[in-house]
Amino acid sequence: MPSSASPRPGSRRVMTGLMLALFLGAIEQTVVATALPAIVRDLQRFDLMGWAISAYLVASAAATPVIGKLGDLHGRRIMLLVCMSGFLLGSALCALAVSMPMLVAARALQGVGGAGLIIVAQAAVAEIAGPRDRSRFAGYFAIVWAVAGLVGPLLGGVLTDWLGWRAIFWINLPIGLLALWVAWPGLRAFTAGGRSGRIDYLSTLLFGIATTAFLFALTWGGGRYAWTSPQVWGLFVFAAMVGAAFAWRQTRVADPVIPPMFVRHAVIGPALLVGLLTYGFYIAVAVLMPAYYQIGLGLSAAHAGMLLIPALVGGAISALLGGRHAARTGDFKGPVLLGFPIAIAALAAMGAFAPQLTPLTASLLLGVVGLGIGPSTAIINVVAQNAAPARELGAVTGAMAFARTLGTAVVATAGTALILLRLAQAGIGVTPGASGAESLSRLAGQELSPAARELFRAAFGGLFYAAAAGLLLAALVFMSIRANRLRVPAGAGPVEPEATTASAEA
Repeated sequence: MPSSASPRPGSRRVMTGLMLALFLGAIEQTVVATALPAIVRDLQRFDLMGWAISAYLVASAAATPVIGKLGDLHGRRIMLLVCMSGFLLGSALCALAVSMPMLVAARALQGVGGAGLIIVAQAAVAEIAGPRDRSRFAGYFAIVWAVAGLVGPLLGGVLTDWLGWRAIFWINLPIGLLALWVAWPGLRAFTAGGRSGRIDYLSTLLFGIATTAFLFALTWGGGRYAWTSPQVWGLFVFAAMVGAAFAWRQTRVADPVIPPMFVRHAVIGPALLVGLLTYGFYIAVAVLMPAYYQIGLGLSAAHAGMLLIPALVGGAISALLGGRHAARTGDFKGPVLLGFPIAIAALAAMGAFAPQLTPLTASLLLGVVGLGIGPSTAIINVVAQNAAPARELGAVTGAMAFARTLGTAVVATAGTALILLRLAQAGIGVTPGASGAESLSRLAGQELSPAARELFRAAFGGLFYAAAAGLLLAALVFMSIRANRLRVPAGAGPVEPEATTASAEA
């Protein structure tokens, strides 16, 4: 394990390959959105339209902890090959799809591979870089995420218009092969070859069933079925029962998929909660802001997309600066605790003036939110990795990724339901039987009166206030982490942050 003083020869090439892999996994979450109308026109089955995106996200969420654990057992190098192969096979099958069910199934395979690319890249960095340098590389990864968020919808639209929607999947093949060619030779020298142990397949099955049932309930609730319907409640109860069985199983096996000590750990436990809250509320706001721009302000989809640029750029810049500060000084708390109040204040202002915001004001305030959130996106994952034993690097990386995905799914669904409820109370009808996202999409295509648009903007006030409260809770939890600085270890392997060695479990 290198120190943070200087990179080892060849590390930059490996990092470049890993960032390409991360880019593929990240962009596939957004590139399909603008191509969906063309896909549905070609393959029909409008009822499965939402599953072209949901299948990827559900499969990704269910696979993240398992893939992280497999990386611990078999090594990052072989897992990169396996995950990239699955991702590229899924991409090819998507491009060759002749029906929507075939496309949805291929997207699920793509989702498993895409989740693997993200987890393997993040865990490999934890093996390649010293504890402080991980923060710096995490800043670079945040820029990759921002670029993927910006380029994804634009690339999807351009390729669909010029070459057809199948091109958005074919283009993954040369990029994926390039990432493998760049990273593969050097990974052997930088990452561990795995360790003894075995995956508990019953735990894997239980986790996958519980996660899928829970996300199905979130997807169907308020759309295909009412939130109070026995179908939705049944799925929630079933997910809770299977999830409880999974948790019990983790306390009984020698090599758990998600070690129970993660939850009790004085650093990892709070880090998981901070990741869930931070990503959940911030991404939920970012995902719903295009509806605010299109429906509330009457802007085009392209204009709405451009107004998200300040948030993505601001978040990437502050993530890079926060990561560099942590790498240079070892202080990981300062940038995050400076950023949270900035984001909270901006969200509170958006809540107070939700009905009156202009496009420029809303975009700038959202940019300030991104600026405040950026340091936590670069640092919180590193804090958890540094506190985990070396043998559990992949497991903790997968657990952090799952917490972020779960938070995003829950808060985005709750936020959409809140907005639609306020609209229904104001007399603005939503599409019966449609999901929340579909209802918002259809509202975007309708002509609404100025009064109706103002009511729609006002409905976002509650979401902005809730996000401010969620980030305030995240800040308080982050302050409770029993560590102050990241240390440069004398030997190899991850080390715990200062002041946590004596309290591995709380």
